[in-house]
Amino acid sequence: MSFKKLMIFAGFMWALMNFHHPVNPAFFEELNLPSHVFGTSYAMMVFFSFLSSPFWGAIGDKYSRKKTLVVSTFFYGLAQFLYGFSYNLWQILLLRAMAGWFTGGMVVGLMAMIVEIDSSDNLSKNMATYSAVLSIFTSIGFLIGGLLGYLPIRYVFYIQGLGMILVSIFFMIFTEDIPKKSPLKIANASYKLIDTKKIKSIKSPWTIIFLIVTFLIFLAFSSTNNAFNYYLRDELKFMPIINGVFKALTGILGLVSNLTINVYLIKHFDLKKALRYSIFVSIVISVLIYIESNDIVFLLSSLIYFTLNTIQLPILQSFAVEKNNDNPGLLSGIFNASKSLGEMLGALVAGFIYAINNRFPFLVSIFALGLSYIILAGYMIYQKRLGEI
Repeated sequence: MSFKKLMIFAGFMWALMNFHHPVNPAFFEELNLPSHVFGTSYAMMVFFSFLSSPFWGAIGDKYSRKKTLVVSTFFYGLAQFLYGFSYNLWQILLLRAMAGWFTGGMVVGLMAMIVEIDSSDNLSKNMATYSAVLSIFTSIGFLIGGLLGYLPIRYVFYIQGLGMILVSIFFMIFTEDIPKKSPLKIANASYKLIDTKKIKSIKSPWTIIFLIVTFLIFLAFSSTNNAFNYYLRDELKFMPIINGVFKALTGILGLVSNLTINVYLIKHFDLKKALRYSIFVSIVISVLIYIESNDIVFLLSSLIYFTLNTIQLPILQSFAVEKNNDNPGLLSGIFNASKSLGEMLGALVAGFIYAINNRFPFLVSIFALGLSYIILAGYMIYQKRLGEI
């Protein structure tokens, strides 16, 4: 199978996987569910995706990458189709857990196939292409999902589910499996964390700081992102298309930023300083999101905030592999664990405190980002003084 063919299927997968996001808030409102459901349902999905990653990695290693993708895509589609028949909180949480479990299979399967489908010389280029495909088709998925929001909401889940099942069937028929490299050194966090010797080999003050900062940044992002999606429907009464267009625009701006701003930062700045500056700007923007009552300013501030997060992610990813040639996969996996746990906790906190005050999730973001800035700045001051001694 060619890399180009894999990217075509990856594009369809990522677009379809995002159909439901713009309509979820309206669906929860239609069912008269408690406001925390937007956070708890997302946290359930993230947790089971994280939990299932080592399982899917091991299955792919032992059997077949193609079968891993076919099975996980099919059952994710089935979970989303059944999601359209949900009528209460427990059904939604159960099906979000099921979708999360099979999302892990798709993410791990795609990453593994990208590593194995071509020579190692092309890996960096292929990963960059995959990142672009992911960003573009996620945005397309949000946009299409928003447009489909004009239909009865349950139809969106039926269309999404059937679409994923069809992609699974087409992937099974029209692609060939690829021979696995042995051993494949792709790490996911929980699978590798049990290797204490390797953990000791990468343990350093900066690694600990970097992982804490990652956790806090994504706790802040998840709190703002999940509350924002629900706020647009609950408070501003926007149709799903607005959410879809907004997130599509965010994805496009994020892609452009990665190709311009990030390239400039990598060439001309120390990345720790660049990260610190971007966190500071994110704090300022988060304050505007929290206090601003004007809808236009609120939306523009949110757009800047989400774009800044897309700039921060590649910087954080670069820290996960720099100067760690012996165990790049291990630290990358631990980084993903820190990111996932931050997203999960951020969603949970946002869901439960939204009921107290619908602006409090944005306040959580301010505190989390502020703490990450203090920790990072403190470490850099300590490092500078250490160098002067």
